[in-house]
Amino acid sequence: MYDAEPKRNNTATEDDDIMVMRPRDDDESIAVLQEKHIKVDEAFEEPTPVYETTPSMVHIWPLIFGLIFIAGASFGVSKIVKAGWIDPDYGNMTYVQYKELNVLGEGCSAVEKPVVWHELKRKLKSCKRHEYYDPLHNDCQTCPAAKPDDKIFAVFWETQNDCQRLVGDPSIRYVTHVMWSFAEPFPNGTINTKLQFWDDEHVRDCILQLRMRCIKNIIAVGGASFRERFLTLKDPENLERFKKSAVELVLKYDYDGIDVDDETGNMVATKGDWLASHGPTVEKYLKALRDGMDAAQRPGEPRYLLSWDEFPYAWDPINRANKDYPGCVRFTEGEDGWHRCYNPAISALVDFVNVMFYNINGGAGVYKAVIDDTLPKKAAAVIPLDKIVVGACCGMGCVTDQPAGQEVFNAGNGSAFYKGTMLWSGTIDILYENSSTITRMGRAGNYGVKMPFRAPNP
Repeated sequence: MYDAEPKRNNTATEDDDIMVMRPRDDDESIAVLQEKHIKVDEAFEEPTPVYETTPSMVHIWPLIFGLIFIAGASFGVSKIVKAGWIDPDYGNMTYVQYKELNVLGEGCSAVEKPVVWHELKRKLKSCKRHEYYDPLHNDCQTCPAAKPDDKIFAVFWETQNDCQRLVGDPSIRYVTHVMWSFAEPFPNGTINTKLQFWDDEHVRDCILQLRMRCIKNIIAVGGASFRERFLTLKDPENLERFKKSAVELVLKYDYDGIDVDDETGNMVATKGDWLASHGPTVEKYLKALRDGMDAAQRPGEPRYLLSWDEFPYAWDPINRANKDYPGCVRFTEGEDGWHRCYNPAISALVDFVNVMFYNINGGAGVYKAVIDDTLPKKAAAVIPLDKIVVGACCGMGCVTDQPAGQEVFNAGNGSAFYKGTMLWSGTIDILYENSSTITRMGRAGNYGVKMPFRAPNP
C-alpha cells in the first residue's frame, strides 16, 4: 500500500525533479531513531559480572583489631580510674579525696586541704603495718600498742562485695578488726591467694584505708562451704603447702593475721569423733601457721594474730547415756554433723577464740544457757577469759531466728566479761540493714580504736 506516491496538493516546480521519496519503512523519525539507538546500546552493553563470596576467617581481621582497641581502651580507663586520676561518676579528675574536718569529733580544724587518692596511697604504703598515716602532720605514726584490757569488735566482710561500702560506712568507727572472708583451701592444702572480688588491688586499697584508723585486717580461711578440705591436712605434704600459701596470702595483702574457720565436726570422715580423728591435725596446722607467720614477721612490727572459730556446743559435757543429747560427742550415723568437742591445746596456740553463736539451733533457752553457763563456766575452764570473743549474727547471717536484742546482749557481755564481740556479717548489716547492728553493738560495748590525739602544728 505504500508503493504508490500520494497525491500532491502543491503545484510542481522544477525543484521537484531532484526530490527523492523514500519508503515509509526507512523512516527516520525521532521515535524510530530513538528506538534503534536503544537497541544498539543494549546490544553492545557489557554484562555485569556476578561473583559468589564465600565467608572465611580471613575477612574478620578488621574486627580483631577493633576488639583489641576496645579492650585496650577499657583496660586503660579502668587503670586510671583505680589509680585515682578520674572520678568514675563525674570524670572531674579528682576521684577519692581524704578530707577530715574534725579531730576526734571535737570541732578542731584538721585536714583542710584534700589529698587525692594516688598521693595518699603512696604515703600510706610508706608506713609500716602497725602505723597509720597522719595527714595533719604528713607523717607515719605508730598505732596504739595492744594492751591486756583492749576489747575486740570483729566484723566479717565477704570479699565478693565492694569493700568501699565497708570503708565508707560511718559505723566502722566501732570496729577494731575486719575478718576478710573467705580464702579457699584447695584439696591439696594450698590456699587460694585470689579472693572473690575481681580486683585484688582494690582490696589492698581498702586495707590501707582501714589502717589509717588502726583497724586490724585478718584473712579468714575456710568457711562452712570448704570444711572438708581441712581433713586433707593430715598429709604432711598438704600441710606444708597450707603453711606456705597461708604466709604468701598474708604478705600479698599485708594482713595482720589469720582467722581459721575450720567447721569440721563429728562427721563420717572423722569416724564420728572429731577430737580423736582431727584434733591432732588441728594442733599441727595451727602450730605451722604460727611458726610461718613468726618467720615472716618484719623487724619492729607486732606479731601476727591467729584466731580460731568454735561452735557454741563444743564445751557441752559428755553424757553418752543421754540418748536425746549426749553432749559435744553427738553424732548421727551416716551424717556429717556440726558438733565436736573442743581441743584444749588450741587455747595456747591462738590469740583469741570466736564463739559462733549464730550456729545455735534452738530457742531463747539455749541462748541463755550458753551465755549464763557454757561460756563463764565450761569454756572459761579451758580458755582464758581474755581470749574469748562472743559472736553474734544479724539478718540472713543467722541460722535460725535469735532472741530479740541478742546481738546487743552479746556485745555488752563480751565487753564486760570477755575479750569482746564478733559479728557475722558486717556485709549483711551494711548492705541490707543500714549498719544498724554494728552501731548498736558498738555502742553497747563502747567499742572502737581509740586513736591518739596529736595537736595540730602551730
